[in-house]
Amino acid sequence: MVEARHNDGWEAVFSPGEQVPEDLLRARLRHCGAGVKVYAGARLVGAERIALGDRSQIDEGVRVFAGEGVEIGRHVHLAFGASISGGGRCEIGDFASVAAGVRLITGSDLADGSGLTNPTVPATLRAVRRDRVRIGAHAVLFTGVIVLPGVSIGEGAVVSAGAVVHRDLKPWAIYAGQPLVQIGVRPKETILRRARELLAGAAGATETD
Repeated sequence: MVEARHNDGWEAVFSPGEQVPEDLLRARLRHCGAGVKVYAGARLVGAERIALGDRSQIDEGVRVFAGEGVEIGRHVHLAFGASISGGGRCEIGDFASVAAGVRLITGSDLADGSGLTNPTVPATLRAVRRDRVRIGAHAVLFTGVIVLPGVSIGEGAVVSAGAVVHRDLKPWAIYAGQPLVQIGVRPKETILRRARELLAGAAGATETD
């Protein structure tokens, strides 16, 4: 039996990951808030068009292609394997949760015959729809959700794992199934009160530092 050897460059396998230095983020991003966490292994393409709010976190394996611009609010989490792509705009509100493998798609080729498809084709011969995706504050998108171009997900809305969202969703509603149907409502006032308490506590701590 081969005896296991320690400290042979394997520590990274067991670590939670290395964070990108905040001063580097401030130099590259359009805006970088206080206390952000971006882990090595994430890709932020078009960083000069990406704004990241206070205390937000981007895990390793996340892919953000800025397109026309990406605005990420405060206390937002983009989990491992999530992505923003398509060349349009994306806005994510405060306290939103974007789970592992979620796809926020801001643009797509048209398949109606008005142009050829995919980026190997000259732009003059393609037909592409670029649009905006909006994820409201406190919204929760569970694992593997796909959000299509032009969709707005309301404040506090919840989308169950694996759903494809092709239409706007109401605030504070809980959705599941294919096709999506509303199955419940979240406690808006309770969630907003807790968020206010958190922000007020953070502001108080800053004042006493």
